[in-house]
Formats: sequence, C-alpha cells, structure tokens
Amino acid sequence: MRLSLPRLLSTLTAPVRTVHRAVELWLEADGLRMSAAMSFYGILSLAPLLVLVVAVVGWWVDKSIIEHNLIQQIRELIGVQGAQLVQQALDSAKRPAEGALASVVAFVLLLSGATGVFAELQNAFEMLWQHGVPNPVKPKWWRSASLRLRGIAYILAFGFLLLVSLVISAALNFVSGWAGSRWLLEAVFFVLNELVSFAFCTGLFVALMRMSVGRKPSLRFLVMGAMVGALLFTLGKHLLAAYLSGAAAVSAYGAAGSLVVMLMWIYFSSAILLFSACCARCIADAALDRGAPG
Repeated sequence: MRLSLPRLLSTLTAPVRTVHRAVELWLEADGLRMSAAMSFYGILSLAPLLVLVVAVVGWWVDKSIIEHNLIQQIRELIGVQGAQLVQQALDSAKRPAEGALASVVAFVLLLSGATGVFAELQNAFEMLWQHGVPNPVKPKWWRSASLRLRGIAYILAFGFLLLVSLVISAALNFVSGWAGSRWLLEAVFFVLNELVSFAFCTGLFVALMRMSVGRKPSLRFLVMGAMVGALLFTLGKHLLAAYLSGAAAVSAYGAAGSLVVMLMWIYFSSAILLFSACCARCIADAALDRGAPG
C-alpha cells in the first residue's frame, strides 16, 4: 500500500501538473502579447475573411441565408454591437470594384487580407510548439508562401464548419420549437445546444492546430488540448458576455464601442486557442516522459 499510494497520488495530480505546465509555457512564450497581435490581425482580416467564407459556402446555400444566419449567430455570441460591426464590414467589402484590373487587384488584396490572421496564427503555434526546441531555418519566401497557402486551406475549413454549423443550428431550432411547446424541454435543449457548441469549438480548434506548418503534436494530443480550450471557451463566453453587457469602459468609447467589443472577443478567443496549443504540447510531453507512444 505504501508503494501504490505515491503512484496513485501522482496519477491523480498528473492533469493538474500538465495544466500548470501549460500555463507556464503560455506565459513564457508571451501568450498575452501573441493574443493581442491576433486581435489586431483579426480585425484587419475580418471583412475579407467573412466575404470569402460566405462565397465558399455560397456554392451550396444561398448567400443571403448564410449572411443572415452568420450575423444572427454572431449577435447571440457577442451581442448587437459586434453583429453590427460585422454587418458593416461585410457590406463594405462586397462593394464591386470598377474595371477588370481593379477587380483583380481587389481580389488579391481580399485574399491577402483574409489569410493574414492565419499566417500570424501559424507563427504563434510554431512559437509555442517549438519553444525551447532547436528549429531548422527555412527561406523566408518559402515560409511566407507556405503560411499564405495554408491560410487558403483555413478559409475552406471555415466554410465547411460554417455549413455544418448552419445545418445543426437549423435542426436544433426546429426540434426545440417542436418539442418545447409540448414537453417543456427547454432546459434539455439548452444543455444540448451547449454540447453542440462545445463539439463545434473542439472541432474548430483541432482543425486550426492540425493545419499549421512545422512540427506539431499528434492528432490525439491536439484533440485533448482542443477539448480543454473548448471547455474554457464555453464557460468563459458567458462571463465575458456578462462583463461586456455592463462594462462602462465599452460605452465610454461611443461609436467605437462595437470595435472594442470585437477586439475583446478576438483577444479572448485567441488566448483560449493558444492555451489549447500549449495544453496539446504539454500533454504530448507528459506522455513522452511516461514512455507512451506519441
């Protein structure tokens, strides 16, 4: 019993040690600064990214339906101010350019703007996963091209996940409206909606980390890290929404309040995503220390 007790305690405290190490890694790699950089690039990439994602999903679903549901989901998540900012960004980015050359230049700038946030995201992943590990230097032009090409893959993945989200959301709304009026199962469908949101966040985090360049933890460790991040996001989004709804700091910015709200949401989401990457690496390192196959 004396021999098994320390081993039992070590097993029980292993998740706590892993999370503690992930927090240390996140702070050592300056996760707050990287999250702030992601907020800046995210705001600049918001309009072109949404336009391209709507265009991708528009191959299967009417674009007006996509935009309506997208704005509605954003309104439910971050509030009216953020939804208004997204709507204005979409309307502004969709204005046609005059002339063939202007259209080509506009498309190139649109694509470059949309992939900018993903290039920064991949840089952040690489800093976290290669922190303290020697990494071979690649030509800058090849690295930049790789990041931009991966950014296009990110856009396609976003479009697919948005399509899946719209289908699931429509199904849940239909079933909830039909069953809630009969059996008063609002609480059940609230929990079901949160579970779907958790699963969607997990899938999104895994996709974002999986498609990054360079060495990365194996898929099962990415899934574990993504689940930790999705849990934090699912819980934290309610706290952040409650804070922003009564924050005097936001109302003090007047007309720019919607921009502040969007920046804070991107900052929060980026911090959670980067912490998920830290968790994935620390879980992989812990498994390697135990001699488990990675």
